Amino acid sequence: MTNPTYYIDSIVNLESKITELNKTWTNIYLLVDENTKADCLPSVMEHVPFLKDANLLVLDSGEENKTLEICDSLWSSLIDTGADRKSLLINLGGGVITDMGGFVASTFKRGIDFIHIPTTLLGQVDAAIGGKTGVNLEYSKNQVGTFAHPLFTFIDSQFLRTLPEREFMSGMGEVIKYGLIADKALFELLKDKQSLIANLETIIKSSTDIKNQYVTTDFKEEGDRKKLNFGHTVGHAIESYYMVEVLHGEAIGAGMICESYISFKQGKITEQVLNEVNEMVFSFFDKIELEEKMLEPILNEMKADKKNVNGKLNFTLLTGIGTSEIDHFIEDEMAKDSLTYYFNL
Repeated sequence: MTNPTYYIDSIVNLESKITELNKTWTNIYLLVDENTKADCLPSVMEHVPFLKDANLLVLDSGEENKTLEICDSLWSSLIDTGADRKSLLINLGGGVITDMGGFVASTFKRGIDFIHIPTTLLGQVDAAIGGKTGVNLEYSKNQVGTFAHPLFTFIDSQFLRTLPEREFMSGMGEVIKYGLIADKALFELLKDKQSLIANLETIIKSSTDIKNQYVTTDFKEEGDRKKLNFGHTVGHAIESYYMVEVLHGEAIGAGMICESYISFKQGKITEQVLNEVNEMVFSFFDKIELEEKMLEPILNEMKADKKNVNGKLNFTLLTGIGTSEIDHFIEDEMAKDSLTYYFNL
């Protein structure tokens, strides 16, 4: 498996990056949703004449559409338009588009070439980096997927101008995570909200470098790549429970508070560090309203997490701001207590 390749660059240089691959494809497809079709596709088509004859595949936006049924419709569209193993799929959009587009490409005829062009902050710092693809099953996140690298991921921060503020902020959940698990300087940088936009290129570069480092050394997530799961065992459970009402970054923010609480209770961090995490998360996200009756169903979602081993909840825990440890197996009651802690904040 080759190492992942990503470029942080202007869209005007995308065609040259494609040309450098020195490959010929029988068919080229562009996967978008209605938002990226309107807001991002015109810029791509203006600067990349190479794609003028590409076949356009348009999906409805939203996490609720990241399903096997939609994948089936995409596979059918590829077949109906003569796609073969020498075809190329370019995924232009946020995490739903890159997750699902990567899955469709990596499984169609046992794998065709694909390129990611993430257009959301969440996509640029997380979803489109690392070679994970996936779709949801019923109400559980990313239960079916593959490990497969795109030819490259192309990141242009100018696309972020098209995002609603809430969607932009959702990506900050993953950025906070990178600071907490691996980069104290990045965590400190995020405290200056007034300079957030001015520091955006630095934030994206630091985040992608951290993720790329873990992916390069541990592609199949057998060791330190598990650190990237911090906040996600609880966060994905909350996201699955709420599905479309709570965005990914918002749920991961809540998950980081809960998992920092577990880190504190396990003696891994001080109460001061826990309070720092709480303050940072709440500076970006409103509290998600949880009720007592929700705690058991959310715990059940945690138990379905694919990172668990032999029925034991498997957590990455903080050991400080910028440091973390993998493979801490936590009792169900402690996980539930962390939800109660968040509930009572």
